[in-house]
Amino acid sequence: MKKVVVGIDFGTSGIGYAYGFSNQVDRIFLSNFHGQNEDSKVRSEIILDNDLEDILSFGNECIGFANTHDKNSYEYFKNIKMNLYKKIYTIKSSNGKEADIQLIITKILKKVSESALTQIQKSSDKTIKKDNIRWVVTIPAIWEDKSKQIMINASIKAGLIKENEDKSLFLALEPEVAGIYYYTISQTTPSFKSDHISRGEPYIICDIGAGTVDICTHRKVINNNQVSELIEEYPPIGGDFGGNKINEEFIKRLIVGLFGEEKVKKLQFNYIGDDWFNFERNIEEKKRNCYDNELCNLTLDCDIFDDELISKSLDEYIAEYDKKNLRYKYKIQKVRKWKIEFSSQIFLDIAKECAQKIFEKLEEIYNNVHTGYILLTGAGSKNCLISNYIYEFAKNKNIKFEFTNPPQPDISIIKGAVIFGFQNNIIRKRRAKYTLGIRVSSFWEDKYEGKGIKTYEEVDKRYHCSNLFSKFITINQYIKFNEVIKHTYTALNPNPEIIFYKTNKEDCTYIDEKDEKGKLILEEFGRVNFNIGEDFDVNNRDVTIEMRMGGTYIDCCATLLKNGKQLNIIQSFN
Repeated sequence: MKKVVVGIDFGTSGIGYAYGFSNQVDRIFLSNFHGQNEDSKVRSEIILDNDLEDILSFGNECIGFANTHDKNSYEYFKNIKMNLYKKIYTIKSSNGKEADIQLIITKILKKVSESALTQIQKSSDKTIKKDNIRWVVTIPAIWEDKSKQIMINASIKAGLIKENEDKSLFLALEPEVAGIYYYTISQTTPSFKSDHISRGEPYIICDIGAGTVDICTHRKVINNNQVSELIEEYPPIGGDFGGNKINEEFIKRLIVGLFGEEKVKKLQFNYIGDDWFNFERNIEEKKRNCYDNELCNLTLDCDIFDDELISKSLDEYIAEYDKKNLRYKYKIQKVRKWKIEFSSQIFLDIAKECAQKIFEKLEEIYNNVHTGYILLTGAGSKNCLISNYIYEFAKNKNIKFEFTNPPQPDISIIKGAVIFGFQNNIIRKRRAKYTLGIRVSSFWEDKYEGKGIKTYEEVDKRYHCSNLFSKFITINQYIKFNEVIKHTYTALNPNPEIIFYKTNKEDCTYIDEKDEKGKLILEEFGRVNFNIGEDFDVNNRDVTIEMRMGGTYIDCCATLLKNGKQLNIIQSFN
């Protein structure tokens, strides 16, 4: 076991870390970034030089740096993490320079890991080095494998782990580690007791973050050694309707409608000064002033839209835009500062839409697992509007949901990541989210006629069916932690390529099967290329493919059976 575990919570709007020691696992220490907020985070932002080599500023200090330097002398990056959810693998800086998102994440992880190491050395042991640390980085449970791979690669390049180290522990799913944290404190903290957890009933952890909502379902079990463990009762689900979605939609529906998209974008991407940041923070404050379904009038400072370069007043300026099509009523006036007065109805409507999407995910779990006990966590869980609307939707469908707002929702993920680092096998089983398998070729049989693709292979003068689906695991199947699933196949050439496919169906025979609407049932999600080279023998060319499952990340390896040689592979995901 590593001497120290550091958990890094890489959030959409903020990033922070926590750490603990193997000789005192019940104590978890939080980060001490300069200017961090109440949940021990700083803003997920970074400033690099124009060559994207050196880190010039990081976190909350970026705004101050931008205010005192020529904007053309640096590249400012923010709003990074949501690109990976959206499958966008590049990101633009303040100057419009496009960069590989993996490079930017590498720089951020390097900065955070160095800060954590410095804090640990100062507070505990100067001899501790990165090699003594088990690093755990949290990610949304609903990310695809390519985004996970990017985080792995960035962590390797940032020096957190070595390329040949065990990867299974490195990534931790956000709602999962929050659930681990609450499971742990339910055993040890008198102020937080949960009958559902202690009785071994399924319970839902709904993590409402700034960017995404991630939901997982756990149940406590007692193993043969009388040790408590967790199993996953339903594969993680969620979507991009986190707390920031309400703010984004507010800007889109009212602010863009009033001042125009061009004006808003100009201010959003003006990285000099903190005017837009303060404007967004003001929106957040107004949003939090909305309770239940009570309507009230809210005011928002809008001085940043008062352009000194034009002679018209702000009233005259906005009159040029088509206000008739705006759904929500407003009034703009100047009392020392320009202000917008509007009804809280806009926040209520958007919150209800987000709650509807969350409810649909919770209903899916309820219909399959039959549990309505929900732990709300994450920064967005403080918004009572969301939980109230979810309760209302459930009541209308005669579904009994019981919500608990457990302690420390802001830091449950970061503390849970540290616990997970010491107890990586605490979740003994997980549910398969998809049916997974690979494309294979097999000797032709009459049953393949009609759907099979007939190919001729020169080695043995026999026809093959080249579009068969060979299944590794079935959707909703229980998979043990780090379970290795093996299949042996015959390599058709010295440089085989294995194509992985996934589907929501339990069984498929061919990789090109279609549903009743003509849509392909199987979706390619990754490839593995490996080189047999001079060891390729037409008479002895069987290769065993191993997929390690049941963790937070799929890992693959290949072995040539005739000599037991582990083949070098290149693993990539779509």
